[in-house]
Amino acid sequence: MNSNPQKYGVFGDPIHHSLSPAMHKAAFSNLGLSAVYDAFLVKPEDLEKSILKAKDDGFCGLNLTIPHKESVLKFDFISPDPFSKMVGAANTLRFSSNGIEAFNTDAMGALLALESENFHTDGKNILIIGAGGASRSISFLFGLRKNPVKIVNRTAEKAEKLAVEIQEKTGNLNVSGGGFSNLLPDIARADIIIQTTELGMGKYENVSVFDQLESDLKNENLRVAELKKYLTPESVVFDIVYNPAETKFLREAKAAGAQTMNGTMMLVYQGALAFEIWTGKKPDISVMKNAVLKALDSRK
Repeated sequence: MNSNPQKYGVFGDPIHHSLSPAMHKAAFSNLGLSAVYDAFLVKPEDLEKSILKAKDDGFCGLNLTIPHKESVLKFDFISPDPFSKMVGAANTLRFSSNGIEAFNTDAMGALLALESENFHTDGKNILIIGAGGASRSISFLFGLRKNPVKIVNRTAEKAEKLAVEIQEKTGNLNVSGGGFSNLLPDIARADIIIQTTELGMGKYENVSVFDQLESDLKNENLRVAELKKYLTPESVVFDIVYNPAETKFLREAKAAGAQTMNGTMMLVYQGALAFEIWTGKKPDISVMKNAVLKALDSRK
């Protein structure tokens, strides 16, 4: 082994849950690359000095997770690529002779995850639930790809504001925003439904988006029967949460007859894209996926 392995890591707060070290270490090992990858707890107020210290310490690259993806672009020493600049968020940094470059691989990770399951997106009607950080990058990507996009959020104004921003920056006028009041008709019109909120994970593990509705779906006993009126066997329901592997939202959608997928492959593909940005090499997707699944299994 090289006595001076290349250094990589992920900054976040919290960070103990991160699966990135297991995933990237497996990818580096599989390609015989001498590298280390560690998780670092970095508070928001320490982000700037931590990035500069990583640069001084000879790091080659970093991933950024909550809550740093948007704030990192405020620093004038960061050079964002066109997409991360448009979105206003980055999850990958590359240190090089060109300085510190920023990239966003989250959205393309979501797209590649869908395509890996043969869920093709060209021309499809996309419904995105949530208007937070994860929603932004995914919504912008589908806006750029000229898909019809509807963004819905519990606070309608936030979704509407995001939709207008995407229209202005992408020229796609078929992007709209709204609240949950018309969620069922929105679901019926959508080909692909992407759930981007934290509902279904952590302290919200037993909560579904449908619990938020003031409608017939409020009654869990009637919920699946009611959902069958709006979801079809062709409907694709994608929850970007990967732990648990099946959220309450996905269980309900599956019971109503829809095709479902969780966020595991989005995690893998965004990581693979970051890996390629850093190294110029394509990692083995199956190796990264197996490392993620093994790490998840060890936490049960």
